[in-house]
Amino acid sequence: MKTVGQILLIARNSKNLSISEISIELKISKSIIIDLENDNIKNNADIIFNIGHLRSYSNFLELDTETIIKKFKDQVGFNINEEKKSITPIVENNFFKIEKFFAASVIFIIFTSFYFLFIDQDDNEINFALVPDIPESLEPIVEQAYTFDNLSQSNDFKKSDLLNNSSAIASIEFDEDMTTVATLKMLNPTWIQLRDEANNIVLSKLMDKDEEFSYELKLNYSITAGNAGNILVLIDGDVRGKIGKYGDILDSFVLFKDFIN
Repeated sequence: MKTVGQILLIARNSKNLSISEISIELKISKSIIIDLENDNIKNNADIIFNIGHLRSYSNFLELDTETIIKKFKDQVGFNINEEKKSITPIVENNFFKIEKFFAASVIFIIFTSFYFLFIDQDDNEINFALVPDIPESLEPIVEQAYTFDNLSQSNDFKKSDLLNNSSAIASIEFDEDMTTVATLKMLNPTWIQLRDEANNIVLSKLMDKDEEFSYELKLNYSITAGNAGNILVLIDGDVRGKIGKYGDILDSFVLFKDFIN
């Protein structure tokens, strides 16, 4: 009576197939195929996997697979009950289960907080800029008295002309002896802050569209803004272009007389 290995070997040779071809086709290592054909398979921990390989091999050779499997089990003395006894039950480790749940919960909380803070905004108006919130101590203020005192010492401009009617500056003819004046015009609502050379806040607020602010260029105010592309610069009424690209964040930028962009 032929063994399982002999049956496999005869069937393979009858189809003129090499072990390498079988190995590539079925993705089974050559050593396993050789062991099957040489009846060198033992009833050990790998028996279940080898039965699976034998089933694939038998089907490929178009043999009576169920008969081959039964004959193989009898040949190696395979007992399914003994095999079940050898399987060690898997004991779940509750500690690692809790640890995974905790990690997943932390990730969910972080993601949810990020979503509600930065993504889900019901307010469709632009009331904020791409900079951190201003501390309460730096709420929008304009030290108008300080600004006007400096302006009045150098020229005869009226305070209302500089702050409230700054749009009229573009039409004023400036003498060479007059102080150079910079005007910042908002093309869209934009948060802006100006500080003097002593780092005192001169202006800090959310400017509305078309709102303007003018100051003497020699004061060297440093400009911090949430969106530089929304700020148009005029020097002595001459349009010099936007202070930066759309979306750019300015940090302590100082305008100069020859600025152009």
